[in-house]
Amino acid sequence: MNLRAALCVALTVLLAACGSSSAQTAPTPTPRPVQTALEKPTYTVARGVVVDEIKVSGFVAATRQQELSFTQNGFLKVLYVNRNDPVSKGQLIAELDLGELPNQLRQAEVALEQAELALNRTQAQREVAIRRAELDLEEARARLRRLEAPPEPVVLAQARASLAQAQAALEETRTNASAEKTRAELALAQASNTLPAIQTAYLRTLEEWNDIKDKPLDWRYKAVKEAFERAEAELRNAETAVAQAQLAYDQARQNEGPAIARAEAQLAEAQARYDDLTRGPRAEDLDQARRDIERAELAVSEAQRVGDNELEGRVATAKLEVERLTAQIEALRLYAPFDGKVAAVGNKPGDQIAAYKAVITIMDDTEKELLVENVLSQDASRIGLGQQVQISFSRAPGKVFDGIVNKLPTTVTSSAATINPDRAYHIEFEAPGMELEVGDLAQVVITLKRVEDALWLPPQAVRAFEGRRFVVVKDGDRQRRQDVRVGIVSLERVEILEGLNEGDVVVGQ
Repeated sequence: MNLRAALCVALTVLLAACGSSSAQTAPTPTPRPVQTALEKPTYTVARGVVVDEIKVSGFVAATRQQELSFTQNGFLKVLYVNRNDPVSKGQLIAELDLGELPNQLRQAEVALEQAELALNRTQAQREVAIRRAELDLEEARARLRRLEAPPEPVVLAQARASLAQAQAALEETRTNASAEKTRAELALAQASNTLPAIQTAYLRTLEEWNDIKDKPLDWRYKAVKEAFERAEAELRNAETAVAQAQLAYDQARQNEGPAIARAEAQLAEAQARYDDLTRGPRAEDLDQARRDIERAELAVSEAQRVGDNELEGRVATAKLEVERLTAQIEALRLYAPFDGKVAAVGNKPGDQIAAYKAVITIMDDTEKELLVENVLSQDASRIGLGQQVQISFSRAPGKVFDGIVNKLPTTVTSSAATINPDRAYHIEFEAPGMELEVGDLAQVVITLKRVEDALWLPPQAVRAFEGRRFVVVKDGDRQRRQDVRVGIVSLERVEILEGLNEGDVVVGQ
């Protein structure tokens, strides 16, 4: 009961407070100051030149410029050039740490050299065997040709003459040998016939000498002695003559047979030669010559087939090893791709190098071009090859030179790595009398379209909503919306094709 009484009292007090608050008067709000209407600018539709152009900045670059990178990771061991150093095509300019590759390459080269020497020796022996077999084959073929060829008239005449000479020589030999034997026989007979008389005379003087030789005082002694000595000498001479005649006769008899045999052999040879020429080759000789050719051809074929596959395999393997090691070494080296100079060096010896990351840039600045890189995306699609441009170099204010777009940006990739894309527009130009350097800045104007007598408004006078373009035309004290069709839209002027007339006043935004 006490709790209820307390709640009632509290509720009564609260209601009394609410009643007194609602009875009070609300405060008067402070009025806001009236905002003055802003005056919007107006523009008058006019006629004039409207140009659709793109203005960009660029810089002078060498026409030939290439960034060099290694195809694998490593540590840069040697840098042979510095920035601005001249280089020649093929010059070694940088090298990664090669490790043991040079020693391995030298060992592989020695192994290749030894294998080639062994193979060359074998091949030289094979070539000798082939040549010997070829010579044998040529000789066999020549022999067959000689057999099959008819005798030449000159050769046949010579053989006929030789045969006649041999026949004459035989007759002469027979005649001479017989005459010599006859002469020797006659001489022997004459010597033999003379000998008995000389022997008789000798015996008679011998008998007389024997009777008186012991009587030196006999008056006949001297005469008998002299007669005996003469008879004795004549006997010796006669006996000698007989002996010599006998020897001559025997010699003549002995010489007759061999001389005739030699002459007969020469005749037989000449006859056979003549018969061969007139009769032609024998069938067995032709068959033998053909068999000799066949054997020689087989020998040539066999010599050509003979090789050393093992040595050839060793040489091929050694070559592959040399090529593999050489390729590994070359992958760790950079060479100048053309004559020029070093434009940039991005590392120093000892640096860790990542594959396909530019280390050195080489350029040939004998020919220059202009590069434009920062082009708005909405303008990029409107620039094409062959477009004419006007160039103003910061080195020559006020002078304008002509150029032409000859290369568009490209992005090149490969399966191995992404190559730095070429994001620049390349512009070919001529600037006679200008000493330009790589890096010089330039302003480039690309004129896409030009209309000489066009209606135009500034861009801030033309409005756009949901794909529509319209303007707010001031018509006295009134304003109205007017749709328009536009042509060229540049930073300074918008070409009006439809919807407005020259002199119309338009309210800006």
